[in-house]
Amino acid sequence: MDAAADQQSTVIVVPQTSLQLDYGSIQPLPPNGVQFAVAAPGMPYATVTSDCKQGLINGAPPTTADQAQLLNASCQIAYGSV
Repeated sequence: MDAAADQQSTVIVVPQTSLQLDYGSIQPLPPNGVQFAVAAPGMPYATVTSDCKQGLINGAPPTTADQAQLLNASCQIAYGSV
């Protein structure tokens, strides 16, 4: 995240993944949600909603390590913690 800020980029590569999170799209959905745009390399951006308290992405638990990292990153950016 710091690297993206240093480069004045709105795209953050989610740690330990190849997923690209659009920092500018992150919208907290109080009390525990967050909505954002994310893309895999070569794919268009898709809008995703996470529930930070329940640990859900688009209403379901993460099924891959990449999804878990995405959930963590989006919640940390939106709320400062998971």
